[in-house]
Amino acid sequence: MTTKPKPLLLSRRFLPLFVLLQTGSFNDNLLKNAMIGLITFGGIIFLPGLPSEIRVPVAAFIFTGPFLLVSAIAGQIADKVDRSTILKNIKRAEVLIMMLSGLGFLLSNIWILCVSLFFMGAQSAFFSPTKNAVLPQWLDDAELIKGNALLNGFVFVFILAGMVVGLFLIGTPNGPKLVASLLLLMSVIGWIASEFTPPAPPPKPHLKVNFEPVSATFNILRRAFHAPHVLKPMLGIAWFYGFSTILITTLPDYVANVLGYDRIVLITILVGSTLGILFGSLLCMGIGKMNIWGREAIGLATLGILGVVIFVADLYFNAADKTVMSDDGLRKGLAVFFEDPRSLRLLIDITLASICGGLFVVPLQAMAQRRAEPAVRARLMSAGAILLNLAVNFCTFLLIGLGYLNLPPKTPFLIIMIISLFVALYAAWRTWQYKSLPVVDGP
Repeated sequence: MTTKPKPLLLSRRFLPLFVLLQTGSFNDNLLKNAMIGLITFGGIIFLPGLPSEIRVPVAAFIFTGPFLLVSAIAGQIADKVDRSTILKNIKRAEVLIMMLSGLGFLLSNIWILCVSLFFMGAQSAFFSPTKNAVLPQWLDDAELIKGNALLNGFVFVFILAGMVVGLFLIGTPNGPKLVASLLLLMSVIGWIASEFTPPAPPPKPHLKVNFEPVSATFNILRRAFHAPHVLKPMLGIAWFYGFSTILITTLPDYVANVLGYDRIVLITILVGSTLGILFGSLLCMGIGKMNIWGREAIGLATLGILGVVIFVADLYFNAADKTVMSDDGLRKGLAVFFEDPRSLRLLIDITLASICGGLFVVPLQAMAQRRAEPAVRARLMSAGAILLNLAVNFCTFLLIGLGYLNLPPKTPFLIIMIISLFVALYAAWRTWQYKSLPVVDGP
């Protein structure tokens, strides 16, 4: 008689990874958004002379920039060294980084915080390819969509929690102390969870690691372009994080300085977006295996990106094209927000677009992990991390450029709509073709 396997969230092959991912995501965003709160609402001087809509993207780039330097090296190491050992070392490093960031908050030193954010970005660059490579190693093929749905859905809840807590606490009298303490506590919880991860033997223990970041990155990307069946879903994932970056980076300044609302309104909108991604991701667990979506649920991903186009288009045409702050210069609260039909529609559009984003990205993540050969999976996943962060950094610099051009504040929504439309048209074409294509030649 065979023993029924434990549910994923109770199994050692998934629960520790789930915990250390969520605590790390919480800390990334607590640190980043507490910094943004100091810059946007707290009066801390950061890059004086730059417009407010540019300072926040620059702060975001401090976190995302290290991915481009480290990801290719991290992917090689994750194919050479036991991945459980890598996860343990990543979380040990996080404890030290959180000690440094705590010092930055206690001293209100923006430059210590910038250094901490940079190191957290580098740490996350090691985590991403390792997580994506080890997931198919610990889960069987039928569990990949479920595992990715749980990780992807709840990671945005913890991202939101980090955003909300960071923005809220930093404005309280004891905010810096509370933020510093919470960062350290969550890093310790993640470190403890990492100690329970099962072994994950590497496929290439004798691999010679290229530690030169430029040539390593070029070689990893070249390998990915020679595996188009893996590359294509990774490009879709990259765009998901690209348009998410545009929304998340645009919203603080748009809500505060264009619409004239306070940070409680910003938190409300972020809650709607995050719960939308969670719902969309978990919905994949229930409907992702339905035959109507075709092999690898490609039709579900297509439906998701089409929904993004529709709801972001409505967001764009409903959005303010100039600053509409009140004459007295005071920021409006939640009561005023819910009384304004246009503002409420903004919340609904962002929430529905986020649901569709979850439907779009989860099948693509499982698709890329499933298709990658085990011997090179971590390196291919590191190429995915590089592409993801190229998209994130491209979108970040795009926002910086838009800030200098003084274009209408709703322009970022137009960019999301146009690029997503091209992605949706391609995905729809591939869905239509997919029945006659070999399994390995995916979207």
